[in-house]
Amino acid sequence: MHIRILGSGAGGGLPQWNCGCSNCRAARIGREGIRPRSQSSLCVSVDGRRWVLINASPDVRTQLAAFEPVGPAEGSLRGSGISAVVLTNADIDHCAGLLVLREGGAPPIYSTDRVRTALTEGLTILPVLAAYGTVDVREIVPGQKFQVHDRNGEPLGIWFTSFAVASKPPPYMSSGLKERTRDDLAGDTIGLIIEAGERGTVAYVPGVRELDEPLAASLALADLILIDGTFYTDDELVALGASAKTARTMGHAPIQGPDGTLAFLGRFPRARRVLVHINNTNPILVEGSAERRAVEQAGVEVGEDGMTFRVGSPSLPA
Repeated sequence: MHIRILGSGAGGGLPQWNCGCSNCRAARIGREGIRPRSQSSLCVSVDGRRWVLINASPDVRTQLAAFEPVGPAEGSLRGSGISAVVLTNADIDHCAGLLVLREGGAPPIYSTDRVRTALTEGLTILPVLAAYGTVDVREIVPGQKFQVHDRNGEPLGIWFTSFAVASKPPPYMSSGLKERTRDDLAGDTIGLIIEAGERGTVAYVPGVRELDEPLAASLALADLILIDGTFYTDDELVALGASAKTARTMGHAPIQGPDGTLAFLGRFPRARRVLVHINNTNPILVEGSAERRAVEQAGVEVGEDGMTFRVGSPSLPA
């Protein structure tokens, strides 16, 4: 499998357009040791020609334009290597890019029923897309394994197993969903196990609040783990005066601490472990910082835009 991180940042990316934190100021002026990041997204392929886009961020146009394998085939007027889209939740930074994919009709969209409801009744993205062409939404049932197909029904050679993770619905849907489901949030956010036959296993979990035993069981056999690294501490935004909300209130486990992501990832020493969905305020974005060193000394990597991986097949050029 070929895997490419299209975007490694959380909502707003780095620098965030209206943020004056030290990280954003440094990235804005191009200071050495801190690299800009676009918003969270991943691309996966078996053959290097047909790709599954996992989450469609608001930055998707720039992300895809910078990745030659998903461009139109040589000699064709229109076309794309993006053959399907899989959504892990209905957060704006994971689905607003669907509107960018409207030209020529959006690819098939795989999502849970809860996400489909959010995109229909909340953001109304799906009704808007329907004005530009057929919208083919295919349901993901958490816990069930499914193979992804293109719009013509051709299999792409990639299997997904989704699993519910402890997180939260997007803010624009929180009150309505709570009323309808009595606080049962299963299906609002999922993680994915990605496989291609015997070619290795990838786990992608860009958003998770509780690092529990069901999650550990899902990650146990993964060769590559790409996991939520949004905030370093639970009170990161509170300490900066940027928000009254903690990391966990916002649906993300912090990296630091005995019950944080770094300690949790120590349970999987065999896997390559990479942090993704990193907020612009996170100190691990600064190369050489104490927080960055703590992550690297634990054998965990800080994800970056354009990182490519190979799992059981030749890697693609960055």
